[in-house]
Amino acid sequence: MQIRTRTFLVFLLALVFYLPLNSYLPITDPVEANYALTAKEMLLSGDWLSPRIYGQFWFDKPVMIYWLIAISYKIFGITEFAARFPAGVFSAGSVAFAYWFANRLFYSRRTGILSAIVLATSLEFSLLAKMIITDAVLFFFSSVSLAVFYLGLREEKKFWYVIAYVTAGLAVLTKGPIGLLLPGLIVFSYIIVTRQWVLFTKLFLIPGLVCFSLVAVPWYWLMYAVHGNDFIDTFLGLHNYLRATVAEHPRDNVFYYYFVLFPLSIMPWTGVAIKSVLSLPLRKATDHFAFLTIWPTVIILFYTLMATKYPTYVFPAIFPVALLSGAYMNGLLKTNQRQPWLWLTGPAVLFIGILAVGSKFFLPVVNAAMLYGIALLSAAVLLWVQFKGKHTRLPVAAGLLVAIFSMTMFYCGLIPLAGARSAKSIVQNVPKQDAVLASYGDYSTSAVFYSGYIMPRLIEKSEVDKVKSVWSGKYTMPTMTLESFEAMTKNNSRSFIIVKENNQLAWQNTSLAEHFYPVARQDGKFLYRRRIAIP
Repeated sequence: MQIRTRTFLVFLLALVFYLPLNSYLPITDPVEANYALTAKEMLLSGDWLSPRIYGQFWFDKPVMIYWLIAISYKIFGITEFAARFPAGVFSAGSVAFAYWFANRLFYSRRTGILSAIVLATSLEFSLLAKMIITDAVLFFFSSVSLAVFYLGLREEKKFWYVIAYVTAGLAVLTKGPIGLLLPGLIVFSYIIVTRQWVLFTKLFLIPGLVCFSLVAVPWYWLMYAVHGNDFIDTFLGLHNYLRATVAEHPRDNVFYYYFVLFPLSIMPWTGVAIKSVLSLPLRKATDHFAFLTIWPTVIILFYTLMATKYPTYVFPAIFPVALLSGAYMNGLLKTNQRQPWLWLTGPAVLFIGILAVGSKFFLPVVNAAMLYGIALLSAAVLLWVQFKGKHTRLPVAAGLLVAIFSMTMFYCGLIPLAGARSAKSIVQNVPKQDAVLASYGDYSTSAVFYSGYIMPRLIEKSEVDKVKSVWSGKYTMPTMTLESFEAMTKNNSRSFIIVKENNQLAWQNTSLAEHFYPVARQDGKFLYRRRIAIP
């Protein structure tokens, strides 16, 4: 079977893992709803240049993710499945590419399969494959860009360089300047650390940057031509420079943030990944070891130095770690040692056990019981293979069992959790037309997505003149004072307000509370309706 056919089969298998159940996952607040709503407004407005939200322009992210979701809406309709479809497809593409690249790099189909299994079933990767954010798309473009650029350095073929610069351009259209800056930093670090100075003359720099510019520059140029400095100041200033220099969440700005988070993100393969990086035989067996270790190291160190920390920032580091893990396990399969496989079995059983035990705190009893059953069965099978069965089957067994457990976890856990973080259920109680909808306290963008109403956030008059923080530009939802909303809806019984449970006490102390009465309570949210006084 040709490598292309096998790669395509890997892609299809990954799709089968990532796409099911997406139709049942409500769009959640606060992040997913922003992307889903922006793509929806782009599609409905017919303006495919300028992202917008709540009826106004929004310069939070470049346009690629919105294009992809909007195209998916055109194909499947404006649904949860459509909104999650691009992440699933690009995640499957990353798994297939990992198989292809590992196969080419190590001349081993088995290494390719093992690398694909590690990547596909890693905790963070499998979660983000179902989420409506930029990371799965960025992961694909940045991984392809760096991988084929390395092939260009090794094989000195212009074809690889062209693909590398084009995909870097697509990464910049997905996330911004980091799509070029970080791959460039990784390549430069590799050359400097390995002292292969001659590689500086083989970067295909000028023609490569021309290819990059043809892909990345037009949209940015048009946005500047249409929106001027507002686009530059908001996109480059607030969402790029400020994130790097000012901590959006100061308590997370600690040096060890990613050194703790990243090992957790690659569960259940953490032990194998650590062993692969420390493996002297693997280091001696391949001359690709330096590139595959410098790649994740630069990503983790780079974001450690940034002021703003997010769990997904070092997500692209999983790709080279998956390849190293696949190569390490392939070498281990050539031996008859059983004990080293405990580095896989131990974390895998621990991973399954922690998730199963933790589920009882947030899942219905029936769902938790189902998860417990799958967890016990999976752990028992893994331990039996480790100590009694054919231990060389452990990588495939672990991948298959973790995949089954993950899909059970999605069904039993992720869907209920998503429901609790979404306004989908509560807005079903709002009339489809001729109603007024507002929000008090924590804002729910998903309510705007599902209801179709432009929903203001209600604030006290005293809040209007408060000094805004440096991050206030992120929040573009419309606002209205309680007094203004009272005057506007005085004689309108089709006026509704969404209030989350944690905002109930503050809501009861407002001047509006006496004029509204509760009509629904779902997923930690109350829906209040206007009470009309009888003359």
